[in-house]
Amino acid sequence: MHTWGGRWGRALRSAVSRPFEEATDVRVEHVPHIGLALPSALLSALDAGARPPVDVVWSNSVPALHAARAGHCHALEQARMPVLAHLRRRARPDGSAAAYVVHPYVVYYVLGYHRAAFPDGPPGSWDVLLDERRRGRIALYPHGNGLHAIAQTMQGGGVEDIPADMAACWAFMNRIRPQIAELEYSIGMEERLRVRDLDLCFRALPNVLAFQEGLPVGWSVPREGTADTVDALWVPRGVPDAVRDVATRYIAFALRPDVQQDWCEQLGVMPVHPKARIAALLDHPGLPSHADDFRGILHVPEDVKADHHDAWARRFADIFR
Repeated sequence: MHTWGGRWGRALRSAVSRPFEEATDVRVEHVPHIGLALPSALLSALDAGARPPVDVVWSNSVPALHAARAGHCHALEQARMPVLAHLRRRARPDGSAAAYVVHPYVVYYVLGYHRAAFPDGPPGSWDVLLDERRRGRIALYPHGNGLHAIAQTMQGGGVEDIPADMAACWAFMNRIRPQIAELEYSIGMEERLRVRDLDLCFRALPNVLAFQEGLPVGWSVPREGTADTVDALWVPRGVPDAVRDVATRYIAFALRPDVQQDWCEQLGVMPVHPKARIAALLDHPGLPSHADDFRGILHVPEDVKADHHDAWARRFADIFR
């Protein structure tokens, strides 16, 4: 099972993998990985048509869609996984990839902040990223992941113009470039927050919740709205038929409403099964009420992100070089 570490991996183990083991007597081994790109060993096996090093992949939707388009995924058949018929629309990607990939939840991006840097309360606007007092004290994800729609909006552009006209997005990225101290994923960022090297971090909510386990960190949803993303579960092609059956059973188990409820509450994400209770912390005026609700979200469809990920990463690199 390809996983992430930290809070992500702990939640998967506690809410999905361990209960699946107890229900089936099948041992689940987690193979942790950092970042959104798929690990080279998995990519090499897929390209060669060889037996992949994992039987289930838990990844961001963008590499999952790339894999599906390349023919690297086994189909997720409703006959084997009846739960697929009961999920919200957001659970399946658009187009042909819907036959191969399922999104188990929706993740919301937030603005994490060190409470000592904001004694008067949480920052209420993304304009704080331009505050000279925060120069060199802000962290983003590599490639600016998640920030494009926010940048587009903050510079006066429209989300509906993405990807055709993103001049506003890149202009805002140019403006915030001198402010940024770090372009990293969240593992290890705790120490920089602990010693007050960082005042602000643009993060997925689960990452900020992990910081809160030992640090005075809060989070806000600025008034202009925020962005979202989805992760994916899929079975890589090359997994033997007998193992494939167990892999699809694992994914179906993860989509059960009771399992969804526990997993999504531990992570701080929005479940895609309508019968799964939503975590109390998501009852926030700046966030949607369910997975198919886009209230307050500056949404860019996943297939658009997949189509333009590499070009956007190159443009971001040119700005932040």
